[in-house]
Amino acid sequence: MLKNIFALSFLIIASAFGTTIAIAAPPPAPNLEVLSWQGNSTPLVESAYQYTTRVQNIGNRTANGVIMTVEFPLTNTSPTRHILGKLTGVQTPLGTCSVVSNKIVCNFGNIGANQSRQVSFTFEFQVATTAPTLKSTVTTTSTNEVNATNNTRSFTPVIAYPDNVVGQGTFLVSSCTGTNLTSFYECELFPSSIQSVLSLEFNLGGTLGVTGYPTYTGFWDQNTLPNKSLHFTIDGGTGTEVEFNGFASSGACFKGITTFPQNPNYNSAYRVCRQ
Repeated sequence: MLKNIFALSFLIIASAFGTTIAIAAPPPAPNLEVLSWQGNSTPLVESAYQYTTRVQNIGNRTANGVIMTVEFPLTNTSPTRHILGKLTGVQTPLGTCSVVSNKIVCNFGNIGANQSRQVSFTFEFQVATTAPTLKSTVTTTSTNEVNATNNTRSFTPVIAYPDNVVGQGTFLVSSCTGTNLTSFYECELFPSSIQSVLSLEFNLGGTLGVTGYPTYTGFWDQNTLPNKSLHFTIDGGTGTEVEFNGFASSGACFKGITTFPQNPNYNSAYRVCRQ
């Protein structure tokens, strides 16, 4: 029968034969863990919410030179990718944090055993085809950290949209065109790229027309997310030329992405607003 005896930093194993083996316990080491995100998990689109990401040293030795990086959904603009949403109010009670390019970078210095650090910020998610994922990652200059697998944590909320019930009326389309656009927010970052030249007449029953272009007709529906989404197609006589999918950004407007089945090399980001 074996008996375990702990003495100082050694584990003494005594066997039935009277022999002992001294095994050195693991040396003290830091272990940084990114904790669960704090913040609204069902934020209303284009509304400001505060989020907090935290790191704790659950090890038994100080972690030196700790850096936390917070990543956001990004635009698909070229050559520079921007944060896909409005970021404000970055703050931390200990350490220093700043926005570097399209990330938050925090220098937390040394974090002792059982100590924690955090950064909070306010963020507005946008209507987009990109997943609304926030991600925080920590690094340390300590070379003996126990477990690097808990040094990152992601948070993907479920975006909520306001009600916007479509009925008969005129809707103005504002747009910009590019390749692989993911959000009208990409247009808003560059206001000079926005054009407002298309007007649509929505009819009860799900049909639509293009103002000033009687040969163009189409269909609309709100099936994807009833009263909160908008889908429509436009046909100029040669098949579907325009297809829009979007969600309500307010009680008067929808934002989303338009594809051109007859010219798939390009797409457009649309804002469709009731007049």
